[in-house]
Amino acid sequence: MNRSLQIIVFLLLGLMYPRLYAQDTILLQSVDVTAEKIGVEVLKPLVARKLDTIVLQSKSTSSLSDLLIQHSPVFIKTYGPGGVSTASFRGTTASHTLVLWNGFQLNAPTLGQVDFSTIPVFLIDDVSLNWGSGTSNNSGGLGGTVNIDNTNHFGDGFHIDIKRTFGSFRTFGSYYTVCHYGKKVSLRVKTYRNSSENDFEYNNTGVYPARHMKQRNADFVDYGVMPEVSFMLKNSVISASSWNQWNDRNLPPIMTNADNKNFEEWTRDNFSRNFVSFKTFWNTGNLQLKSAAFVENQHYFLEVRNPETNDFVTGINSLNKALVLHQIANLEQQLYKTWTLKSKLQWDNERVQSNNYEGEKRRNAVSAYAALDGEPFNCAKLSLTARYDWTDGKPMGLFPTATFSYQLPFYKPLSFTLGYSHNYRNPSLNDLYWYPGGNPDLLPENGRTVDLALKYGLQKGPFTLDLRTGGYLSWVRNWIQWLPSFYRYWVPENVAQVFARGVENHLNASFVQGDWKVSLSGNYVFTVTTDESEKAEAQGFKGKQLIYIPRHHANFFLNAQWKTWNLSYTVEITGSRSTSYSTQHYSAVLSPYVLQHVAIGKQQGPFRIELRCNNIFNTDYQNVIWRAMPGRSFEVMVGYRY
Repeated sequence: MNRSLQIIVFLLLGLMYPRLYAQDTILLQSVDVTAEKIGVEVLKPLVARKLDTIVLQSKSTSSLSDLLIQHSPVFIKTYGPGGVSTASFRGTTASHTLVLWNGFQLNAPTLGQVDFSTIPVFLIDDVSLNWGSGTSNNSGGLGGTVNIDNTNHFGDGFHIDIKRTFGSFRTFGSYYTVCHYGKKVSLRVKTYRNSSENDFEYNNTGVYPARHMKQRNADFVDYGVMPEVSFMLKNSVISASSWNQWNDRNLPPIMTNADNKNFEEWTRDNFSRNFVSFKTFWNTGNLQLKSAAFVENQHYFLEVRNPETNDFVTGINSLNKALVLHQIANLEQQLYKTWTLKSKLQWDNERVQSNNYEGEKRRNAVSAYAALDGEPFNCAKLSLTARYDWTDGKPMGLFPTATFSYQLPFYKPLSFTLGYSHNYRNPSLNDLYWYPGGNPDLLPENGRTVDLALKYGLQKGPFTLDLRTGGYLSWVRNWIQWLPSFYRYWVPENVAQVFARGVENHLNASFVQGDWKVSLSGNYVFTVTTDESEKAEAQGFKGKQLIYIPRHHANFFLNAQWKTWNLSYTVEITGSRSTSYSTQHYSAVLSPYVLQHVAIGKQQGPFRIELRCNNIFNTDYQNVIWRAMPGRSFEVMVGYRY
């Protein structure tokens, strides 16, 4: 350990030591909040957003990809039900969206990204988004961060929650929760199974002449279990969680290859993600120590043969085993009046065995982080952060951020946030070591972002309103791209200089009167992301929108509740997307589309039934070129909670 790292560790431990023995501490029990009040009394920096509990409940039997598609500004690139779903946050790619589970990174060390279709909302208590300077405490989130968390509950007693779903294309889901929330000990076990034949009919425009076909080789089954336990001590909480999951999925052929029966493609993945946490409190702060071990196994298989001769055409048999260890220490200490110091020391160790690498590959990352938050004067908040990282003992540099928020004293409903952030992302292990083609000389991608956001908040009688709008400018140097080489295989290089800019708008309104509760939320995002490098200029696509990033993306969610009835209506709007920089290719642009979904539910004592119709107008569309998507479909959910 070099001397600079020793100094930082010593300082952090020095801050922590005297607090470990603080006395006269009162630990409050956790409280479930069903919705965030839209008010003007609290000034919060506009670099984060927590999804409402009503939204999480409405999508509890869906995947995280479906949740984000319909209720967030994040664009999800999806290959359809049972297929890969990845995120594009603020005009960046899947590897630039960091995903954290209770503070631990989920991005695979091999690909550097997350498949959101494999994350069931059922296992999650909270989902929040961070962007710009809100991503300062971790590296990698050049676009933004998706946080999924599980919370501790005490004192609520014994509960059973059962949900069963029955849907089109022989889709079935079972979701079970058994928990006992005691005053000192909390136990909860969640388990689920979701399966589908996924054999929907679609209009295949990838063959000539176009014809109606049924999707094949697309069935999947996902199942998992998550036990959790928490202990409340005098001034501390000890908790542990184990997320275990298995995903078995056949992958359908693309539209242009739908007639080839000599085709086999599937993935068989499983993982066990485990962590233990100790958090202790005192009157002016808290300390949390967390340790995690993630074991991931991935098996991808592809074999294609000539439909006429049965001769072998191509094949892939990829096996990956990863062990990732995380150690995190978080300290929060109130200093003077409104000022608070936050610090974090983190160590991550990645080990991957793959038949795509030459031998086992390892990587160690150490990060030291500090943040100072406070109110420099009335109606203002300031946050200054700094993070210093090392990768395999090599210093990565200092990464500072600054966030300033101000609420107009003469007009309280109006506030704004101005932020600056500097972050980076290490190449994935595939980028470095894939054989053949890996490039161990790759540099980390380096990004800077400036953003400004405005908020108008109003609460008048039964009506509340939250309107937000903002813009951002982001520059990423050393952007990694895989390019064809002289040796007929692809090689990653630091070639692109990407400039992303855009405007983000958010609406949240609600009305509560008597037995009526009506809420409306929505997002509209305008994104322009272009490669401004010399190579892009030489090849003629400088200034063109990066592929698969729509300029326009929006969603709206209306929920009305009357006594024990509720009705929800969801709209998704996705603009056109380029799939190639060549305008000569006839399929270079995917058409825009609008999807609409409706659900109606009834609560009767401990029982609940809900009817859902997805894509009610049977829209024919493609999210990824030549990947079939389902038309109109139906689902019934029956639930029981005791």
